Amino acid sequence: MSSLRQLTFLLVDSDVGSLKTETRILNDMGYTDIIQAENGTEAWPMLKHYKVDFVVSAWDLPEMNGLALLKLIRIDLENNFIPVILIVEKITREQVIEAGEAGVSDLLLSPISPEVFKAKVQGVIEVDLDPKHVEIEKQYEQGCKLMKEGHFEEALTAFKRILSIFENAEIYYNMGYINTTQGKYDEAIICFRKATQIDHAFARAYKMMGDVYIKLGRKEEAEEALQQAAEIYMDKKMDKNAERILQEVANLNPDTINVYNSLGILYRRRGKFTDAIKQYYKGLKVNPHDENIYYNLSRVYVAKKDLANAQKAVHRALEINPSFNEARELLKSIESAIN
Repeated sequence: MSSLRQLTFLLVDSDVGSLKTETRILNDMGYTDIIQAENGTEAWPMLKHYKVDFVVSAWDLPEMNGLALLKLIRIDLENNFIPVILIVEKITREQVIEAGEAGVSDLLLSPISPEVFKAKVQGVIEVDLDPKHVEIEKQYEQGCKLMKEGHFEEALTAFKRILSIFENAEIYYNMGYINTTQGKYDEAIICFRKATQIDHAFARAYKMMGDVYIKLGRKEEAEEALQQAAEIYMDKKMDKNAERILQEVANLNPDTINVYNSLGILYRRRGKFTDAIKQYYKGLKVNPHDENIYYNLSRVYVAKKDLANAQKAVHRALEINPSFNEARELLKSIESAIN
């Protein structure tokens, strides 16, 4: 990060009044290099175009919200260490956990108090300017630069220096990537596994781990890692990433029933009901006695307003598992709608 008076702030909020307030407070603190965006979609290319040192973003934004923006920042090689404060109208336990796992620097309650805003920003800056953190960021930037230039051994040395100070999932991921490029697959697996142990929601690390297992001919382990990556992407509503990986798993093992179920859920969520139904029937070819697939199939038919087929599917789920309470409740809703 730059010296105190040279910091570039990116403020992201759909409320123009909030942007003005935050800008005024930062100006009072002596910071004048400020750029603004109204949503995450607009902010993301700004991070690529400008050398941003600090991001303050509202959580609730149109198009791409603040949490999604934070996650993109944390998976980007060049911007991974940028401090990010998220502003929320009401802080829930779930938000604290989700933001913490994504790597937020701090949370701020809206409407903001100038005193609290200043204290939060200053607190993050002081941590970021700690000599240990400065050395870590320097080594990280050097390692990324060397990696991009193909100087892999020097990059590994830089990353190992960071690990001697503290453990970081992204560092292990980068080391795994280098080992993969060099054909050191067993060492790559160790690095990717370490990354996922530190960050259980590190989808890219699971994806790379799966790809390496494929190179090693260890298909079962590849399938497990890839499915884990897909589930994380689905949880994060990154559906295109999830879809690509699930299709890869289906190609790897066409008899993987969970893949068809997951694809069906994904397509139903996106309103692609015909595609969802196709995936569920593919799953039923693998296992015609899976009550969960019949239940999910029924939910698609309900969404399509095809109540007759919805009723048939949920009946089949209950025939297979009479104690399936969710299916029984769904059946009641369907019969009520029919009557």
